[in-house]
Amino acid sequence: MSVEPGDRLKAYAIAQLQRAITCLGWRGSQAHEGVHQARKSLRRVRACLALGESALGAGAGMIDHELSRVCESLSALRDAQARVESLDRLLAHNVDAEIRPCLQKARRLAVLSRADEMRNEQVLDSLFRTRRERLKVLQAAMPVLPWEQISLTGLSRAMQNSMLECDKAADTALSQGKEKDWHRLRRRRRRLVQQHTALENSGIELPLIPAPDRKIGTLLGEAQDLTLLREFFQKHHGLSVGDAMQLRRFLKTEFRHLSSEAMLAK
Repeated sequence: MSVEPGDRLKAYAIAQLQRAITCLGWRGSQAHEGVHQARKSLRRVRACLALGESALGAGAGMIDHELSRVCESLSALRDAQARVESLDRLLAHNVDAEIRPCLQKARRLAVLSRADEMRNEQVLDSLFRTRRERLKVLQAAMPVLPWEQISLTGLSRAMQNSMLECDKAADTALSQGKEKDWHRLRRRRRRLVQQHTALENSGIELPLIPAPDRKIGTLLGEAQDLTLLREFFQKHHGLSVGDAMQLRRFLKTEFRHLSSEAMLAK
């Protein structure tokens, strides 16, 4: 007896939600990575709900809204981690460059800021217990959704809609080139990749739907991390005036470079 596509997608979504709960329980030096992995899993669950479209009913929208709220509540921590990771990449790619001492100073400040963010968050919600409990409630509600209503035709339509949204976002980014447009394109590409991954891991094949190019998403993600760095050091006064100006010029150049690569990759 074959398993229906909705049941497969449900199993994947519930497993990802459990993974998010588990990752938020990581402690010590793993806590930062735990937040990152939890947010990834929460986005995967939301991608599954989006694949279900109207078939899952109003309950899916309510669950998605709550997942979004939990994910957003962790965004400051994730941004703090992303700033450190971005600086690590820049240092790895600029071993002998003049900018390296400036990047090292910036990284030390980013690490201190990351630690402050985690301490502040743990004061409000120690070990993320409150958020983990909220996710457990949502996990219990997931099987109640009418997953059996999901069809292969509906999944194909959802994927086609996601691809169309990506194309529209790409046209806007390529024609206007504003950072907010590139960020929107990144979100659209990320959702498309997550939906394809959900189908792949659920053993659901849609022959007419091509696999998305993951390189574009990686480039856009790195470009967004550069934007986070620029915004952070515009407000943070730990660098000297000279270092701050040098870093700002460097990050703008790197952003243009990554955006150009993303254009070519498309």
